[in-house]
Amino acid sequence: MSRPELLSITLKGLLAWLVLSGLVLFFGEGLITGVFPLLKAVMISMAPDLSPSLHVVKSVQSQMDASIELSVLALRPIYLNADHFIPPTTELKSSAHLLHSFVPLVIEGSILLVWPVQHWRQRMLLLGLGLLAAALVILAILPAQLLGKLEISFQDIAELGSYPRSVPWFVDWMVFCELGGRWLLGIAAAWLCIQIHRAFLRI
Repeated sequence: MSRPELLSITLKGLLAWLVLSGLVLFFGEGLITGVFPLLKAVMISMAPDLSPSLHVVKSVQSQMDASIELSVLALRPIYLNADHFIPPTTELKSSAHLLHSFVPLVIEGSILLVWPVQHWRQRMLLLGLGLLAAALVILAILPAQLLGKLEISFQDIAELGSYPRSVPWFVDWMVFCELGGRWLLGIAAAWLCIQIHRAFLRI
């Protein structure tokens, strides 16, 4: 690849990043509320003792700054250790920044928008695959992030007594995503879409 071609791809990638970031900024709330039912279904499978409810909360300082808030009700006693438990009907809350939740989508979309194709129909197929992959990545990250924050607060109390409850697997997954895993998943999703796209073209 020549230097002018590399510069052109870099500039296109930055432009794609800015455009997608702008779309997420203005339409992110509508996009995320559209997948709330799927997010709740994933959370119920991960934490069956909790009944989740999701909504978007906007900042008082700026209407553009919003968070996804999780409210859960304990359906049965949740034992943290031998001495402490969370009684049924207790309401617990955690939240995640709305824009940060779309980081994998922006990364993946930026790659797919600049990936070289021969026809606009190929581009549309690639972007269609990208939307599906982005939704799956968000479902893989956001429920673990919201539930993981609750579990970390549980664990602080659990460690105060004997026989503390074991840390659920999704807490480790949340930590991985927070330490850069969401960026890696966005890149991996784009790579997977490109491989599937190539396989379609061979058929």
